Amino acid sequence: MRARSTKLGLAKQTRIFDARDEYKKNKELRVEDVRALQEWVEKEPHMPPISECLLIAFMQSCYWSMEQTKAAIEKFVTWRAAWPDLFAALDHHLKSIDQHLLTILPMESKKSYRLLYYKLMIPDSARFIATDLVKLMDMVVAMDVMEKGPYGGLILVCDLTDYDSASILKLRGTESRRFLKYLQEAVPVRVKAIHYIIPGKHLELIITLVKPFLNRTLLGKLHFHDSYEALCKRISQVELPKEFGGKKPTLKQLHENMKRSLAENVDFIKDVEKLVANEALRDRSNLSVDSELGLGVGAQGSFRKFNVE
Repeated sequence: MRARSTKLGLAKQTRIFDARDEYKKNKELRVEDVRALQEWVEKEPHMPPISECLLIAFMQSCYWSMEQTKAAIEKFVTWRAAWPDLFAALDHHLKSIDQHLLTILPMESKKSYRLLYYKLMIPDSARFIATDLVKLMDMVVAMDVMEKGPYGGLILVCDLTDYDSASILKLRGTESRRFLKYLQEAVPVRVKAIHYIIPGKHLELIITLVKPFLNRTLLGKLHFHDSYEALCKRISQVELPKEFGGKKPTLKQLHENMKRSLAENVDFIKDVEKLVANEALRDRSNLSVDSELGLGVGAQGSFRKFNVE
């Protein structure tokens, strides 16, 4: 076995959850399983160092299945390497955060769940860049999971009421397909529901965008609403920002908190960028073809890239 650290360097500002607490809380989480995962990571030459805490988060998100956990980790590091337009130079895109609010909040109505809330703060389709939104979500989710530790489930609420047709159309295409695949199969959280708040005139556009790229499981968790009143039939109003009758801080407060947190944790964000596969070191004899992944083995066994549209 290669002598290699399994700890990822983390910024002092980022408080990482204590793995010992997770072993105490979860009977399904076994030290020997995490050790086996660490050994597997160390034996795979293309794998980056992965901390014990992140391995625990993956195991919890995969309901303690070793096989599913390995598959999720493999996709996580491989897709992040194959799609640098979505997952590289994360901190360079902090300049775009003025346009978006994306935050994860504890839920009062479901104690073991957290709510990911998104809203466009500056409606300007000329400034809107879909890949920047993906990068922002990746940074926010990574920081939340590593600070708070695994939780029962994540509910997404995406407020698209201020989007125009031009902004929605910018969400369509390869980037959206790749991100939805990443969200379903690689992110170390249990996605329980996705709620879109969107005016009726744009509903068909967003349905056309989202539905073809979701698996059957997540399709059953997808909900569309034309107003916050409609949303509150599925989610308790207390979970929302004050502007919408909830008990959470105002949109402005949440936005300022998000920007401050990202600015304080730039070093952590740079560490997250290192969680990518090194394809030059991969054992290609075990590499299966996956056109969506963008990698595969050619007819003569030679390594090649697929063009993913």
